This record gives sequence, C-alpha cells and structure tokens, in this order.
Amino acid sequence: MRHVEIAQNKYNSQYGDNVSFITLENIEDIKGVAPKVTFTIQSDPIGEVGVNGCQALNMLQYCKCLFESLNDAFPCRENSLTITKIEEAIHWQDARTKDRERRKVEGQNLK
Repeated sequence: MRHVEIAQNKYNSQYGDNVSFITLENIEDIKGVAPKVTFTIQSDPIGEVGVNGCQALNMLQYCKCLFESLNDAFPCRENSLTITKIEEAIHWQDARTKDRERRKVEGQNLK
C-alpha cells in the first residue's frame, strides 16, 4: 500500500470530514507511476453556499497523516520536526476558527 493511501485511511479515521474532496489516483504500487492526490477546495463561505470542498486545514491534516506514514517507514528527525510544525499550523488554524466563532463571523466573508 502506498503512503498516499495509508495517509488517506489515517485521515479518514482521525478526521472523517471532507473525505469526498480528497481523492487518490494511480495508487497501485507500480514503479515509475506517481500517485496523484487531488484536493477540491471550498469555494465561497460555507454559511453562504454550503460545503463544496475541503478547507486548507484539511490539506494540512492530510499532509500530517502522509508524513506520519513516511516517518513510520523511514523514521528521522526531519520527518518528526515536519510533523510537529504541521501540528503547530493546525493548532493556529483551530485558534483562528475559535476566534471567528466567538466573533460570530465564521462561515462568512467578514474579518
């Protein structure tokens, strides 16, 4: 199983949202054939148009799962630091969302 597929399975089990907006192609383990990960990005505020894609946060979460898969197979300090920095980015995006919810502007094109 390729790391992109392991990452998607891990993402689905950890986060479970927006899974239909993250798709994989070429996941067969064939030498020289690169797997393809596609993210369909949310267009316009969810409060105005509903969910029609994933958020940048979902891409960070998927990338974290990918680096965790790589680090499980090829552990190194650099992978571990990358995971930590992605976790930090996720933390700050969560803080941003909580602030926007507190100010009642989440899901809208308002500052």
